[in-house]
Order: sequence, then C-alpha cells, then structure tokens
Amino acid sequence: MTDPYQPQPPAQPYQQGGPAYPPQQYQPGPDGQQDPQFGYPGQQPPPASPAASSSRKPLLIAGLAFVAVLMLTAGGYAVYDRFIREDSGIAACKAMADGKQMDGSPKTSDDDKLTEAEYRDARKIFEDSRNTKIREHGTALIDILWQVQGMEDGGALALLGPMGTHVSGLQTACADEGFIVKLDSD
Repeated sequence: MTDPYQPQPPAQPYQQGGPAYPPQQYQPGPDGQQDPQFGYPGQQPPPASPAASSSRKPLLIAGLAFVAVLMLTAGGYAVYDRFIREDSGIAACKAMADGKQMDGSPKTSDDDKLTEAEYRDARKIFEDSRNTKIREHGTALIDILWQVQGMEDGGALALLGPMGTHVSGLQTACADEGFIVKLDSD
C-alpha cells in the first residue's frame, strides 16, 4: 500500500528580483529622451488598422445626412410658413372686408355676446398673425371687447379711448394689406 501522506518537495519561496527573463535595456533616443508614444527607441508604432478608420466613415456620413435632413426640414417649414400658408390676421382682415366674421363664417343677427370659447378663438386668430400691427391691434381690440361685455353700462366709457385707438389701428393695418374693413356697427 502507498502512503497517502508522502513528503512533498518544498515550495519555492517567492523571489524578489522580478521576472525570470532578462530585463530590457533602456536606450535613449538621439536627443537623449525616450518617446513614450513609440515605446522603446527603434520600435515603430503599430500601423492603423483599416477597420478603425472605416468604422468612422459610416458614422460621419450618417451625421452629415441627419444634419442635411434637419436643415431641409427647417427650410421647408420656413418657406411654408412665410410664403404658402395664409397669415391668420390677414385672412381675418379679408373676411371682415367681405362682410363676414373674423373666422370667415357668415355674420348672423344673433346675440353679439361672445362666449369664452369664441373669445379665445377670436383672440388666437390675431395672436397667430405674422403681421405685427394686425397682431397688436387685433388682440387688444378683442380683449377690450371681452372686458366691455362683462361691464355694466357706465363702466365701458373708460375704455372708449383705447377702443378707438385699436379700431383705427386694426383698420389701418388691414388697409396696408389691401383690405378695407368697416368695424362700425350697422
């Protein structure tokens, strides 16, 4: 029978001197300094792999394509918004010159009081206008009309001056666009 506890050869103690292979000798470059980018003097950097440079090319093309599509979209919207789409304030001037309501619907002889939804819709027509004067005078006039509607008969006299200013301003702004608007009550 064999002895399971046979003596083992003694383990080698850890050697403090570094690796068992001979150390590389430091040799400075021609100027006396070692270039850390290239490792040891005389050693050439590894050639750039073609996979690394070719993997950037599709990313660059995709980025440029994205920027081009973004610019075309922004330019197309600007052209549409500025030249194709009719300005809402000018459309309101045209409708009022034709004897219709601001939104283009025919005038009715019903009660002239505005509901809150009608007030917001009428104000939005002028808020969305690109024409500065139409936007300024139209929104102010709609706001004054909304305030007057909620006042008692005597309180509206205080707003006659601003109302006259904005009525004439809106008429002038519409006339500048070629639409003669009569805003007096018939």
